Amino acid sequence: MSYLPVLFGYNASNLGNSHVPLSLCRFWNQSGRPSTLTVASADDAISYPWLNPALKGIRKKLIYKLGNAQQPKQITEELFFRTEGSRSPVYLWAALSPEIFESFAHRGAKIIVERINCHRATSRNILINACEHWKLPLIETFTDSQIDEENRKLALADAIFCPSPMVRKSMLDNGVPEEKLLSSSYGWAPERFPSIADPRPDNPEPIFLFTGTLCMRKGVLLLLEAWKRAGIQGKLILCGGIYHDVEKAMEQYLGAGNIEHIAYTRDIGQVYRMADVFVFPSLEEGGPMVTYEAMAHGIPPLVTEMGGGAIVQDGVNGVVLPDFDVDAWAAAMTDLAQNRQKRIELGQRARQRALQFTWENVAERRALLLEKRYPELWKQP
Repeated sequence: MSYLPVLFGYNASNLGNSHVPLSLCRFWNQSGRPSTLTVASADDAISYPWLNPALKGIRKKLIYKLGNAQQPKQITEELFFRTEGSRSPVYLWAALSPEIFESFAHRGAKIIVERINCHRATSRNILINACEHWKLPLIETFTDSQIDEENRKLALADAIFCPSPMVRKSMLDNGVPEEKLLSSSYGWAPERFPSIADPRPDNPEPIFLFTGTLCMRKGVLLLLEAWKRAGIQGKLILCGGIYHDVEKAMEQYLGAGNIEHIAYTRDIGQVYRMADVFVFPSLEEGGPMVTYEAMAHGIPPLVTEMGGGAIVQDGVNGVVLPDFDVDAWAAAMTDLAQNRQKRIELGQRARQRALQFTWENVAERRALLLEKRYPELWKQP
């Protein structure tokens, strides 16, 4: 039976971006659709017969300690091309080098690409607009050469997975042919949250939760200004590290007694269980897994279009709000703070919606898309 070779190119920790290929390959293999995943390295606790780390043992330690930052990826790409160079299709992550794309394209392989975020040109425009809106110095963003590099890779791709409607839109806005685009989503893993069904505390005052890096891209300045303007009798929890692009601007807000900052936690499930409302005003995303996880916990989400990914349905299982409208955000937070029954009803529908987006279901939907495009994939010879 043929198999699908997947190249991630970075360390597999099952956190962040590496959670996506590990989850997809896990369920594809479980469903009888053989797939291999080549990574630079893997955490000690992660081991599957289909997982192929390029760096192990003492070599792994030496390369990460003495090599340059690009060396693990380069070694991984070289290994992947040696072992899978004759295969087609192959599944490549977007941030890999243009050379690995060109090598497979030269051999006539069909290339599937995972777009973990919007097109770089779209992302750059969003960040420039955000800095202008908040009257802050322009932060470092993508260069013309980096955007050109991305366009080269997208031109070589045969199929491009877009994990949200906004990613799909950014591809179309930048001239990527529609026939290349496969609309999909990201997901969540029930096994990560063994206490998800346990009763949650009945907070005397509502707790609003943001999880993710506190940065310009995630819309944290809008959230803080809206929270200040709303004057809610409750608490805002910010869970995540503070990025330098907003560190100075955040100082005026973090002294408030009704804002708590959790820089890092190993048990995000316990943080979700504390919350009554999830707030995520992200300006640029691929598929925000934190939104999927919050909804799985029955937390009603207040999000931007980007922050809603492919899961939030406005007015049904969450509320979708404009990017820079502080008053709209303040009003929506006030509404949910004062309306417990609305929170409960939205949260129940959010939980039901999230059941459709477990990684097992997402992997199945993606597999069907691939089988439709590549009928010989996963077929007996």
